[in-house]
Amino acid sequence: MDLETQIGRVGVLPYVAIGVVSGLFAAMFGIGGGVVIVPLLILITRMPARMAAATSLATLILTSLMGVIRFSGSGHIDWVAAIVIGAPAVVGVLIGIRFQKRLPAEWLILGFGLFVVAIGLKLVFAL
Repeated sequence: MDLETQIGRVGVLPYVAIGVVSGLFAAMFGIGGGVVIVPLLILITRMPARMAAATSLATLILTSLMGVIRFSGSGHIDWVAAIVIGAPAVVGVLIGIRFQKRLPAEWLILGFGLFVVAIGLKLVFAL
């Protein structure tokens, strides 16, 4: 199922709402793609997990670019850290795509859910 079919089936409003929510979370917490967009695409639009992950990565191009433009003048970006994290992240994405293709979609969703719960609990109890 391609994205045009998805939007035609669900309508554009859920996608716009997901975009606004992910943009708010990206600006406030530095998150949006995997933590916000993927689960909302799966739950609200019933997009398949693999398509949701790939679509989320594509949206990061726009949100990251805007975030970098807006934050670059404020001195809040550690460019060395961004490069040191970003370069290996590219390798991680390539490895992750290979794993994702081999795992059942149900395992991907379960693994992601467990990861989000674990991080959430860690953050709550770190307060």
